[in-house]
Amino acid sequence: MDKERQTILFVDDEQNVLNSLKRLLYDEAWNLLFADGGNKGIDLLKEHKVDLVISDVRMPGMDGIAFLKQVKEFYPHIIRIFLSGYADRTAVVQALSEGCAQQLLPKPWKDEELREVIRGALLQADELKKKSKGLQKIINSISSLRAMPQTYLEIKKCFAHIDTVSIESLAEIIEQDTSVSAELLRWANSALFGQMHKVDTVERALMILGIDIVEGLVVSHSIFSSMSSVPQSLTDFDLKGFQTHSLACGITAKLLISKISHEEPKNIDRAFTAGLLHDLGKLVEELCLADAFKRVLDTARQKKLLLVDAEYEVLETTHEEIGRHLAEWWSMPAFLINAIRWHHKPELCKTDIDIVKSVHVANVLVQQFNLGTSGNFRLSEADPASLKYFDITEEDLPAFKESIIYYLT
Repeated sequence: MDKERQTILFVDDEQNVLNSLKRLLYDEAWNLLFADGGNKGIDLLKEHKVDLVISDVRMPGMDGIAFLKQVKEFYPHIIRIFLSGYADRTAVVQALSEGCAQQLLPKPWKDEELREVIRGALLQADELKKKSKGLQKIINSISSLRAMPQTYLEIKKCFAHIDTVSIESLAEIIEQDTSVSAELLRWANSALFGQMHKVDTVERALMILGIDIVEGLVVSHSIFSSMSSVPQSLTDFDLKGFQTHSLACGITAKLLISKISHEEPKNIDRAFTAGLLHDLGKLVEELCLADAFKRVLDTARQKKLLLVDAEYEVLETTHEEIGRHLAEWWSMPAFLINAIRWHHKPELCKTDIDIVKSVHVANVLVQQFNLGTSGNFRLSEADPASLKYFDITEEDLPAFKESIIYYLT
């Protein structure tokens, strides 16, 4: 039986652009849909099963950003790409950071580059489809976790207007939650961030840690705190060990990515946050799907499967997909969504590549080093090519492990 043809929707108010795309992709084995505006695009989405949407930014009426925000809200499984000219760059970068789209194509485009991006996006869409059969059933079961932690909600409001909100105002919000304040101070004073003098105010901690790390720590702390108040786990999942695993992955990802000489400083902090939260989906499984998660753990143990394979067998989806859904629901930054979704298959991720690779390698190494508990009963091997990417050799691993333990304690 032939594989079902995948469908792409192009949205652009310029008919000559749509005609060019039609001519360019005429011979490809895809179903092509074309809309001359956002409203027409929404109508086509209601009528067709679409795998990929590529939208212009500047359009009269509903612009591309507003259109893709609706696609994200009502059709979160669809891959979304901006087609953008240079003049739109600032607005598009902001929209990308909010997760409105997963990728950006320049306008005018290079024909072969456009084809390659589309092929990669459709491969990603196919992977999502395979792993998402059971996701809707799961989503209907996690309403109790879909409300953002209150402190995180307040912080997100500040982050949305970071150019006009002072550090003092942000500190005042965080100080209302003493446990979150203590967590930020603990990390600001840790050796990982290299402070010579004691950090004793939330305001100073914010300046040292930065937005991305603060956001990750608030989410992590809020969820782990809510879980610690729940009666004894029905799954016997080692929550304390899992928290250690998550922290160790954050530390390891930060250490790995800092070894890349060309890396932007902000990505070093983002790698820490991504490592910390990469297994968000497992927390959802433990908190909201305890019976099913127990079957997953039992299956993984009995059949010696990787946890993701056992999840797919029992749930027809994985913790990556579940975590991605919650991260998108909470409007987390795109780099976090990518790390959560692709940390087991970084080769399928087309943006934030260094961050996602660092989390992938960190996850493998932390399990091999036996730091905390991931829920896996079978360990995957560290890919030598991935280690080489971060300038790590097998001989370096014992000393690297000691560094992680030092920062962890």
